[in-house]
Amino acid sequence: AGGPKYPVKKGRRDGRASLASEVKNNLPRSNSTVDDLLKLFASKGLNKTDLVALSGAHTIGFAHCRQFVPRLYNYNHTNRPDPLIEPRLLKALQMLCPRTGGNTDVVAPCDVTTPFNFDNVYYKNLEANMSLLASDQALFLDPRTRGLVRMLGKHMVTFFDAFTQAMDKMGSIGIKLGNEGEIRRNCSRHN
Repeated sequence: AGGPKYPVKKGRRDGRASLASEVKNNLPRSNSTVDDLLKLFASKGLNKTDLVALSGAHTIGFAHCRQFVPRLYNYNHTNRPDPLIEPRLLKALQMLCPRTGGNTDVVAPCDVTTPFNFDNVYYKNLEANMSLLASDQALFLDPRTRGLVRMLGKHMVTFFDAFTQAMDKMGSIGIKLGNEGEIRRNCSRHN
C-alpha cells in the first residue's frame, strides 16, 4: 500500500488468554472525543503525537455503516446529520448506508480519496471535513491536535516517521516479563 518500512521487535511475550470482554475498553470507539482518545492513549503510555500518527492508519482502513450512521442521520441526538460533513460525501454515504434496514456487511473507506494507499491524504481529508468517523474528524476540530493534523497532512516523511515511532512504542505496551505469558511459535494461536 506504499507505507513506511520499519523493524518490528521479535520475542515479545504474549498472554496465554485473550478475552473479548477486555477489548472494548482498550480500543477507541468511532465516536470517541479527543478527551477520550487522549486519556485512552495516555493509559497505554502513548502521547498526543502518537494518537494523531497512529490514527493515520485509517488511510487504508474501512468501517461498517453502523460505526458512522449516527453522524449521517442523528448527530449528537439532533435527528440531523453532522453539519460539518462535506455535503457530497454526506450524500454518497447516505446512499451507501440508509438510516435503517441497510446491509450490515457494507463498508466505506476511512480515507475516501486514496483508500488503498498508505499516505498522508487522510489528514488532508480531515481538513476538508471529509472524514468518515467522528473520532477522526475530532482530531482536526480540537485545537490540541489540529496542528499535528496539519503538519502530518503537509509532510509525508514526517507522517511516516511519527507513525513508525508510535508503532514501535505501541509494540511495547503490556509486555510480559519473566515467566509471564509465552513467546508464540505461531502468532495466531497459543503454543
